[in-house]
Amino acid sequence: MDSGASHSFISACFASCLDVTPDCMPYILNVSTPTGTSMYTDSVYRGCEMSMASISLYADLIVLPIGDFDVILGMDWLSAHRARMDCYNKTVEFCLPNATTFQFKGDKGFSTPII
Repeated sequence: MDSGASHSFISACFASCLDVTPDCMPYILNVSTPTGTSMYTDSVYRGCEMSMASISLYADLIVLPIGDFDVILGMDWLSAHRARMDCYNKTVEFCLPNATTFQFKGDKGFSTPII
């Protein structure tokens, strides 16, 4: 999860493992990276299902040629799932529109769902 990313992304390599074809966006997206470089893309996987704490959540994932991460869940996804980040306690709490709540607690790069 990356609160600094406005969109959610999937690496091109990881996306090649999916058994679906991406959609073509009606525009080319210019993505600026923290290192100051730009990446261009026009492909998106819509409605990708992810499971967190046995709860199915969905994301539109924009394809990027990144190597360090498989998936980056950005502000579009975090806000859609009403996430609240507590950096001090290393937790992310989800309060879904259907009143389901759960929390992830991180510890040195590892996250554990807490229902």
